[in-house]
Amino acid sequence: MKKILLAGATGHLGKHIFRDLKLKGFDVRVLARSAKKAKALFPDPEEAVLADATKPSTLEGCCEGVEVVISALGKSVSLRHQGNGSFHDIDYKANLNLLGEAKQAGVKQFIYISTFGVDKFPGLAYFKAHADFEKALKQSGLSYTILQPVALFSAFEEMMNLARRGRFGQLDIGEKLVNPVYDGDVAKIAVDHIGQPSQTIPIGGPCTYTRQELTQMVCEAAGYTGRLPEIPFEYVDSLLPFVRLLSRGLYDKLAFMVAVSKVDCVAPAVGQHSLETYFELETTLSN
Repeated sequence: MKKILLAGATGHLGKHIFRDLKLKGFDVRVLARSAKKAKALFPDPEEAVLADATKPSTLEGCCEGVEVVISALGKSVSLRHQGNGSFHDIDYKANLNLLGEAKQAGVKQFIYISTFGVDKFPGLAYFKAHADFEKALKQSGLSYTILQPVALFSAFEEMMNLARRGRFGQLDIGEKLVNPVYDGDVAKIAVDHIGQPSQTIPIGGPCTYTRQELTQMVCEAAGYTGRLPEIPFEYVDSLLPFVRLLSRGLYDKLAFMVAVSKVDCVAPAVGQHSLETYFELETTLSN
């Protein structure tokens, strides 16, 4: 059975990938920054390597004896997340460091969780970091699988938390379309493509919604019945230059959120789970 190195195992998506790997009987070595989070994984990983992938020296030897690397390593787009490092530092540089270790160790395949629409916004830090690493991976000589999911279901948890606190609004009128996909469906696709030929796979969920419909679903799931202000794009666009002066990290996240709200983000439907069912489960667990 192949030995797999899973980077980003302690994140929302990483936990799903880890469980799928274990269910399939793979020997899993996880790469994590926190021993506490690594120990919280269930079932226990065969091995845990504690490293900061932005620092190449901490990765030395992490891929020895590994046949496949799966990377769900990336900076959170959550506005609440205050972690260090930019999208360039984590989504590009950290993955590039891991790719260098993989090549040196003779890894056969590198599976990378990227994002949908990397070519649409080349000037935005979030998309540029993913696009740059995709290019490096394709040129590495390793067999690769690049998964490009639209928004993951777990990304809506922050919206639900904001709605529960009454701090919620909608960007513009919310007419653009999106088909978010369940984290577990993306995980299954990643694991199912171990040993497959090189390919890039855009991934969407089975249901397509307008942004306004998503906002209404979030409010309903959170039990929020208050006023829902519409924030015009023109207003947000006028504020972004000032945000950039104050905090480049916050600007990069807000610029990403505004950009994807202005266009349709619809990928081929691959997932099997609906967002309605996910919200129902989240609401049950929170009560």
